[in-house]
Formats: sequence, C-alpha cells, structure tokens
Amino acid sequence: MTLGRAVLDGSKVKAHASKHKAMSYGRMEEEEKRLKAEVKRLLEQAEKVDAEEDARYGQERSGDELPAELARRETRLERIREAKRALEERAQEQAKRKGQPEAEAKPEAKMQYNFTDPE
Repeated sequence: MTLGRAVLDGSKVKAHASKHKAMSYGRMEEEEKRLKAEVKRLLEQAEKVDAEEDARYGQERSGDELPAELARRETRLERIREAKRALEERAQEQAKRKGQPEAEAKPEAKMQYNFTDPE
C-alpha cells in the first residue's frame, strides 16, 4: 500500500450571502418605523398637491385634460363612427328586404347621414 498525494484547494468563491444584504431584527424594526413615516409623509404631500389642484382647476379636473381643440376632434370622430354604424345597419336592413345576404351588405360611398336630423 502506498500513500498518494493529498491536496488542499484554497479557492475562494464569492457567495451571495453578503452581510450588507442581511438585516437584524432590531434594524428591521427601525427600518419599518422609518418607512411608515416616509409613506405617511408622501401621502400627506399627495393630499396637499391634490387640494391645490382642486383649488386651481376645480373639483373634477386635474389640469392635464385634453386641449379643447383635440377634445372637439375626438367628439367629432366618435359622431362619425356612430353615423357609419347607422349607415351600415341601414344597408343591412335594405339587403334583408331585398333578400340579399346581410353580411355582404355595405353602404354605398354616396349614401348620406344627416347629423342634424338623423332620422
């Protein structure tokens, strides 16, 4: 029987258990108190800003509403979409009366919709 070689490896491996990432129970209690106070301060600040905005812009407004010109165009766009739906329904009704498939019914390009008096 012979004695072989015995080797001791001195490699160091960086671990994820850093002492900077750990926290004692006492420190946790301190941090919890600090964070509660910070949350309370931030909520009070948000309420203050909200009250200032209500005073400046009114109760139901926040100051970041759409400009009037853009809002007007969006309203107009919605009315046009409603008119298109009405014309499409009218075309389907006409197709149904003629015995044609409703799914294929599409309004003619010259078909009109009166916004003042739709009926």
